[in-house]
Amino acid sequence: MNKNDAVFGEHAEVEDVSDEQNRVKVTIFGQSYTLRGSGSSERLTRLAALVDAKMNALSEQNSRMDFQTLAVLTALNLAEEYETLATEYEALLTTLEQEIKK
Repeated sequence: MNKNDAVFGEHAEVEDVSDEQNRVKVTIFGQSYTLRGSGSSERLTRLAALVDAKMNALSEQNSRMDFQTLAVLTALNLAEEYETLATEYEALLTTLEQEIKK
């Protein structure tokens, strides 16, 4: 596996990549990566584009930020968005369950 190859998906293991997994080449912040995962190629490409857009947006705010810091801040921003959406989802689910019980 090359330095820029990555196995993507839940419970991904680098040593044991099934032939059934999709492989897609993507570019994130000017770096090329080959992603392999059980999701569709379109989904992997879409997720890579999201990460690329987030990294570029953060880079525009501070052009002197090094790649590693930029990657970590991107991950934290995406984690914050995920947590917010997960919390909103749970609240909506609770509301829906209460409405159904009425």
